[in-house]
Amino acid sequence: MILTRLMIRRHRVLITSWSVLLIALAGATVSAYQSTYPTPQQRRIAVELAQHNPATILLYGNLPDPGTPAQMFAWEIGAFATILAAIMAVLVAVALTRAAEDDGTLELVRACGVGPRVPLRSAFAILALVAAVLTVGCTVAAGLHTGRVDAITWPGAAAFGSVVGLTFLLVAVLAAVLAQVVPTAGGARILGFAAVGTAFGVRSIADTQHVGWLNWLSPLGLRATVRPFTGSRWWVLATYLLAALALAWLATVLHDRREYRAGLLRRRDRRESHLTIRSSLGLAARLARQPVAVWTVAVAAIGTLFSAMGSGVVDQSQGGDVGGFLGAQLGAGDPVAGYFAYCGTVVGMVASSFAVLSVLRSRRDETGGLTDHLLAAGIRRWAPLAAQVAVTALGTAAILVATGALSALVAPSVIDGTDVAGRSFGYIAGQWPAAMAMAGWTALLVGRWPRLSWLAWVPLVTSATLALLGQLLGVPRSVRDLGIFQHVPDIAAPNANIRGLLILLTFATAATLLGVAGITRRDIVTS
Repeated sequence: MILTRLMIRRHRVLITSWSVLLIALAGATVSAYQSTYPTPQQRRIAVELAQHNPATILLYGNLPDPGTPAQMFAWEIGAFATILAAIMAVLVAVALTRAAEDDGTLELVRACGVGPRVPLRSAFAILALVAAVLTVGCTVAAGLHTGRVDAITWPGAAAFGSVVGLTFLLVAVLAAVLAQVVPTAGGARILGFAAVGTAFGVRSIADTQHVGWLNWLSPLGLRATVRPFTGSRWWVLATYLLAALALAWLATVLHDRREYRAGLLRRRDRRESHLTIRSSLGLAARLARQPVAVWTVAVAAIGTLFSAMGSGVVDQSQGGDVGGFLGAQLGAGDPVAGYFAYCGTVVGMVASSFAVLSVLRSRRDETGGLTDHLLAAGIRRWAPLAAQVAVTALGTAAILVATGALSALVAPSVIDGTDVAGRSFGYIAGQWPAAMAMAGWTALLVGRWPRLSWLAWVPLVTSATLALLGQLLGVPRSVRDLGIFQHVPDIAAPNANIRGLLILLTFATAATLLGVAGITRRDIVTS
């Protein structure tokens, strides 16, 4: 019990921030589906279009009849909630298992006489507790709208909350299994996110090809098999709960068969030859080579997917029949520009996540002792952080340019409109200043207040919420403009305003300089 409390305290910020985000997402968006489609006729038109639009089916799944506001909420927001729950599950599960092992925490704990299985059992207890919190929180958040939104009931809300909580638990124990296979926490995260991508692909194939049984093989298919607000099937939850228990047992068995701080797969052998690196910039670039390549492939795939599925959404918007979440994203202007602005926002969020993680590597190098070794070789104190920001800027640019170029090649073949290729590229590549603002903010925290580096995620999460849900929730335009993702101008417009981008770049430069200067005025922190 003491170990469980220690791990909860250590990861309280990660767990709390994600939990609040998911519960708030569930509670704040329900009423919008009642107000967006106030009449049965408007709702019927929107439901028919959603049920026959390949793009929306690919993204959200199949919308059941009769398409009540409650069903549309579970269909659209439920898709986002379960994906976010799966991402949260990977991050939390790896942090509780392999990351705690890699950074030496579990070594100290086991030195006190704790059994080898106890840390893993404590991790499973915390994962179950978080799943319960998500279940209860999402249930209450949705259930409070009973009587105000059509077809919202407490049993349906309980089924919806159970889907979110059990999706988290399934992916978390699956990530714990994968964490026993690879030798590092970073590898476990990559495998975990690959599993989430595979689960999304399986769910998409099941819905677009009408192969319903495939949803049983995907944690993200739980929403389709339980069917919240559509004759909720409770026995399905029991089946998936047994699957989660089986995965937990498998993780325990694999844990007993591997060595401490090692995986079932051996670490790749190192080359005998030495690398010639003449500067901190060269070292940062060498270490970032593989992550940048992985992120480029992943982000390019996401951007191309959104571009390829935009034809139906644009056609539907031109007819004035798009409502709900997508309708709020497209706005009332040119549907082509609105859709590519939405795609660019999504890609910008992912690229900004890379920028934050990349700059935070300076903090990990500092606590891990690598920075001490560099300084002992005569490197100036500000150089490692400055080099990391520079590599982050180049890496983010490579990711966005590659994604924008591939999107520009695909988009004109599926979407009709004015300057489709240019808009596709411009809205994606134009997110670079936003990503740099996040990199500069992170560098400021790492350089001056390293203990507060977790605050690097706050502007990203806030801006993402304002960009995706601000208009749907009725947030004033002046407040939404405070976010960083919706300042890319339409390059096809006669007077493109780039003032927002210049402000973001100015902030990024100033924050980076303050962070680089700040690291010269404090002690280097090592673990």
